[in-house]
Amino acid sequence: MEKKKVAEHVALSEGEHLYLLQKYGEYELKKKIDQLNQSKQRDSRRIEQIKSDFHALISKGMQTVQPIREKHLIDAMKEKLRETSERNYFLFVMGMNTGLRISDLLPLRVQDVRGKTHIIMKETKTRKNKRFLINMELRNIIVAYTSEMSDEDYLFPSHKTDLPLQRVQAYKVLNQAANEVGIKDFGTHSMRKTFGFWHYTINKNVALLQDIFNHSSPDITLRYIGINQDIVDKSLENFSL
Repeated sequence: MEKKKVAEHVALSEGEHLYLLQKYGEYELKKKIDQLNQSKQRDSRRIEQIKSDFHALISKGMQTVQPIREKHLIDAMKEKLRETSERNYFLFVMGMNTGLRISDLLPLRVQDVRGKTHIIMKETKTRKNKRFLINMELRNIIVAYTSEMSDEDYLFPSHKTDLPLQRVQAYKVLNQAANEVGIKDFGTHSMRKTFGFWHYTINKNVALLQDIFNHSSPDITLRYIGINQDIVDKSLENFSL
């Protein structure tokens, strides 16, 4: 099984890397890889001691990003973000209602959504062309949010530059709000996972959600949105010997 370097002292096979991406999300995984790499740099003995970087990354202390399963927490998150800025609130609402990856949300411009029924784009990760419906409620929010913006403006501009908000800053803003309202295991992938969790909860159609997410199997989709873990937990709830 060929492994490739994802950092100076961290190597993963393609399958291992894909699994970890689905488990943690791109930003969280990068952070964990950086932490493991730095620990090896500080203590060179760990380079020999750690036989599997994959197992080190999924070991103790490596949390899994989860969807938000309770609607009152979604509403609390919206209120908390709106207190900071309309941009932060809108970023969360867009992520929750489209299921787009954060890497595809942040570069969007006003012209990509103004007066549109769909977001048509090439996904950053897969390089596949994708068409995402903008639901009616979100269209109304877009009209209000972009009323004083130009077509060329970024939807989520940085307050310091003319460029779009960076992924790290987006994580900080969202994670701080999540902590304040009591949401655990939150990451930038939580919006996409929450979209998937509620889409499946309402429609009970894993094949449809699998297609939306471009996953290779229903099992990956169910694991990604946390349904598998819920089923496992429920099966063990009243199990005793």
